[in-house]
Amino acid sequence: MTRKNRTVKRWFVGIAFLAVMVVIFFVIRAQGYVEGVEFSPTHFQQRQFSFYEIPLIHSQITPIRRTSATPRTATYVRQSGLIPTAFGPPTDWHLVSISWGLSASKPADAQLLVDQLELSTGSSDYWRDWSKDHPQHAKVFWPVIQKLAIRELYVLMPPLFEIAQNDQSAADFDAAINEQLQRDYFQLIQDMREAKKPDLARELLVEALGDFPDNQPLQSLQQPAD
Repeated sequence: MTRKNRTVKRWFVGIAFLAVMVVIFFVIRAQGYVEGVEFSPTHFQQRQFSFYEIPLIHSQITPIRRTSATPRTATYVRQSGLIPTAFGPPTDWHLVSISWGLSASKPADAQLLVDQLELSTGSSDYWRDWSKDHPQHAKVFWPVIQKLAIRELYVLMPPLFEIAQNDQSAADFDAAINEQLQRDYFQLIQDMREAKKPDLARELLVEALGDFPDNQPLQSLQQPAD
């Protein structure tokens, strides 16, 4: 091979390598960007996160960047003492939503709560105003919501938010919340058994009986399933 041919070959290899790197850069730039939202049930705090990864193999290549994005309602609930909050920074975070590259954001279960915390009517935060207008109801409501969030039972929350919008006394509200939870726990445990998830059903039953030890339908579920 002549010197000229070797030079041309080196140039060709160099240009090919550069072209491959440019393609990889744009692929990572377009499809390797990951962003999402997390929620801490113990502190009622929310944050956004983002980083880059190599697509397909999901290998992270940049540090995770996090920024606070806590809704005003969540801040009010925490600062007003409506929920117990542990000392120190939160360590338990639940995924709210996540997206990869140009794909649409995919919601997780925690989105059911965050949507309510971010709910607004114009410039007003709906559940923040509700908590101020119904302080006795709020004292009952938010600890229950936090307990469900810690247990990752966001799926049980929508009916409770519906009940909270009814005009009723604090005592009736407390009773309605408890009745709804007992029914929903019973149904969810049954659903988990039918879905062949006995361990999850057993865990749910322990939690439910811890909250409602005198509930007869829940007690009946302690019998071995057929």
